[in-house]
Amino acid sequence: MRLLHRPILAALLLTLIAVLAYGWHEARSDPIVRRAQITLVGGDPKARPLRIALVSDIHVSNLAMPISRLDRIVDQINAEHPDAVLIAGDFVNGTGADSWDFHPRDIIAPLSRLRAPLGVIAVLGNHDTDTSRPEVEAALRAAGITLLSDQVARIGPIALIGMDMLSVRKYRIAPVLARAREMGGFPVLMTHAPPFSWQVSQEIPLILAGHSHCGQIVFPGWDNSFDVLAWRLRFPPHLRCGIAHVERQTVIVTGGVGAATIPPIRLGAPPDFWMLTLTGAPLPPISAPINAPKGRQIHPGSSR
Repeated sequence: MRLLHRPILAALLLTLIAVLAYGWHEARSDPIVRRAQITLVGGDPKARPLRIALVSDIHVSNLAMPISRLDRIVDQINAEHPDAVLIAGDFVNGTGADSWDFHPRDIIAPLSRLRAPLGVIAVLGNHDTDTSRPEVEAALRAAGITLLSDQVARIGPIALIGMDMLSVRKYRIAPVLARAREMGGFPVLMTHAPPFSWQVSQEIPLILAGHSHCGQIVFPGWDNSFDVLAWRLRFPPHLRCGIAHVERQTVIVTGGVGAATIPPIRLGAPPDFWMLTLTGAPLPPISAPINAPKGRQIHPGSSR
């Protein structure tokens, strides 16, 4: 009987090795460029379209993101000629400043080569704040990246609200949203993790996020959205990946370009970043329904 077990164990071991090898390859593959056109209803239809690259979850200097790979990804982003590059956090890896894979300065040389006439703007992720926020912030400054921490910046036709992951609450967003209204422009929220609907005012119709890695390791019926050890949801399952429409809000979640696990593998969730083209459209007549159709047209919250 024991002799019969050996072929079974050998087959299981070979299968595990094959799965790990494939996951390792997928985690280090060139990111897919996903594209979408977003119509800002109430925006100027004659204005030049705004092209944004949405990137997240770099996790530099773990085994899936050597500097050489990050250099290639920067080249890939630059080849798209974005007007602005938005980075939704998790530049580094590790759980503390003494983690072996925490090397924030490794982002400086590659990310300083990003080219976008309206700038490179970022928020921090949980790995950034759980390791050493001051060191990550210093690396971002050295790379010429603007960090928004519960702040707002005008980028072409949009007022970009950048919120820390733990600040995404209606009462925390409210004063920043007020500054966005004063600044003018279409309100857009960028934060690291896709928020639950009760966390964000419906006055912000477009939300950009990362964190989920599109599940990173996805099997049929399981998408990694639930943290069994902590017994809580990591992110809303319907916001795991891609474009989702929640009431009057459009949420775009990028799968990120890196991987945080040890070993760093991705299965069924290849790395990606988004190229978003934002265009304006006039408001509909007062008699027409104002809610956006199930497409990619979205209305500013102030238009109701």
